[in-house]
Amino acid sequence: MSRLSCLLVLVCGIFSPLAHALNAPFDLRGTEVKQNTVKWEWEPAEGADRYEVTVDWKVVGTTSKTSVRSYDMFPGDHYMSVRSVAPDGTKSAPTRTAKITTSREYKHGSHGRSHLMSEQPANDQPSGGSGGTFQKPEGLWAKEVEPGIVQMGWNSVSGSISYDIFVNGKYVKSTSDAGWKSSGWSNGTFTVSVRSVSGERKISEHSREIQLEVKGGKSSSGFGAPGNLRAEQIGEGSVRWKWDSVSEASRYDVFVDGDWSGQTGNTEWVSEGLSQGERSFSVTAIKGDGTISPRSGTIKINVGGTSDSNNQSSAPPPPQQSEANPDAVNVQSLIDPESYNYSEVNNNSQWELTFSDEFNGTGLNPYRWHSQLRWDGEWNGERYEYRIINNESQFYVNVLSPDSEHQEKIVPLHNPFKFNGSRMAIQAVLNPLRDRAVERYHGRLEDVARQQPILSGAISTYDKFSQKYGRFEASIKIPGHTGAFPAFWLFHQKRSWEGTQRTEIDIMENLGHAPWYIYNSFHFFKNVSTTYSGDANFIRPEPSGQIYTGTDYSQNYHEYAVEWSPGKIKWFIDDQQVSEVNHSEVDHEKLFLLINLAFGGNWTNFPTNAGGLGRPGDQHWPTSDDLNQFGNPQLEVDYVRVYKPR
Repeated sequence: MSRLSCLLVLVCGIFSPLAHALNAPFDLRGTEVKQNTVKWEWEPAEGADRYEVTVDWKVVGTTSKTSVRSYDMFPGDHYMSVRSVAPDGTKSAPTRTAKITTSREYKHGSHGRSHLMSEQPANDQPSGGSGGTFQKPEGLWAKEVEPGIVQMGWNSVSGSISYDIFVNGKYVKSTSDAGWKSSGWSNGTFTVSVRSVSGERKISEHSREIQLEVKGGKSSSGFGAPGNLRAEQIGEGSVRWKWDSVSEASRYDVFVDGDWSGQTGNTEWVSEGLSQGERSFSVTAIKGDGTISPRSGTIKINVGGTSDSNNQSSAPPPPQQSEANPDAVNVQSLIDPESYNYSEVNNNSQWELTFSDEFNGTGLNPYRWHSQLRWDGEWNGERYEYRIINNESQFYVNVLSPDSEHQEKIVPLHNPFKFNGSRMAIQAVLNPLRDRAVERYHGRLEDVARQQPILSGAISTYDKFSQKYGRFEASIKIPGHTGAFPAFWLFHQKRSWEGTQRTEIDIMENLGHAPWYIYNSFHFFKNVSTTYSGDANFIRPEPSGQIYTGTDYSQNYHEYAVEWSPGKIKWFIDDQQVSEVNHSEVDHEKLFLLINLAFGGNWTNFPTNAGGLGRPGDQHWPTSDDLNQFGNPQLEVDYVRVYKPR
């Protein structure tokens, strides 16, 4: 072998591995997507089989995806990097570290975004996301000062601007005071700790953890709520409320219009001086040892009219905005505490509540809801992408949008979500921005928003709550307006690269020109991939997916529900089963909830034998006459509740 050949072999032997070195991922970024939650994303690296993820200087695992979510990311600075991993286990160099500062109070439009650091921070091991060490609180104490009410305190820390409180290891509250008093505790033993936060955003270690015992709070022992509530007007502005006695109860706390009104040892209460209009009443039982039952269902009476003892709230809810709970929007729980005021929730031996919203507040709770469909207004890596599906005519106003352009240009025009203290309405209006015909079905905000004739609303729980099996129910009043297309449905949480079958369960659909018909269905797709949308399968319920009972469903609230179990879905209207599907593919994946008020679209304009308007092609909804007659219809929702089997 010649000298040159030897040199070439040596050079190739040295440098050929370098030519095939595994690259690190690129374009690493993090976005605060809700309270204490960060979504990390990156672009894939050629040859990578998976990715090793490091958060706050600890390897948290590997993933085949190009995004992960970090939970319990408490307020402060957090750091993340990622490596490519080849099929043989070879790892790339890590990416540059992305740093994000999570908010003390998450707000859409002002949430944290990461930036790439030029060098590692001086503190190699920030604890719990801190920007450095800080003195931890001392002298922590906590006790139950009244039934279900806890007071806690600790020694103040010099230089601290706030304190983070943890119960059973979970962050629950930040306060600027060296103490906290809170109500609504259930019976049991809890662990409590606290940490301090400086003005430089340094976060201390946790304080010493202490135990707290609550004995007079919400009972978990089966001590039942009072039932069989009755109401009778006995004079001008006077109402006598009655209920059945509860075994072991020594007294009762009574609540009128949601506020505590007094305590009695009897099973009746008289309210006097009530103004005219609808009034509500509920009651809790109290044992001799102070144990408090769940609150009863709510009974309502129209002072000057007749009482309504239907605890299912099947009549239209009250219009008084003054009854709204302004704190409801900030409750960080998937279960609305107000749900436990209803006996049908508390006394349900078959189902256990897992998600609920009674819509008794002044706005949407962002801990439970998005105000968009998942694919509409989603960040595509460069911009927020807006989409129109099924040739529909609405543009959804996303009041919780992280898109600052949407917040500036769309939200001030119309908030579709209307609250009166007892229900939420999704109201649609004509779009004042419209200045062009429909030209595209996805694109920038400016392009899509200006072509749609209607502004409307949608809510969904993707990435917040999903569940496989259980009972899913909502009390809804549909609009009964030509062109309207309201729906309450379930949709797949997984994406195309995560093994989805694009499962969909339609609990309630309606076409507004025919409010006597309710539709339900089950869909799924086989062979879904990132490059193929899948083979569609539409399973028609038995005996029919078109429900007709002679009822005009736009005149009152009705409860629409499914009970989903392995291999089976059963549909109900007002607790009466109306249809059923038996199919093995119902078991494939978890689903999240959606409620939306769409308009027009393909189905609205189908022939009459398919449920549509049956108009000629040049008169499809919406014509100019349709828009001139548009009456700002609304879809009203009293409550949404989800249960799992006990």
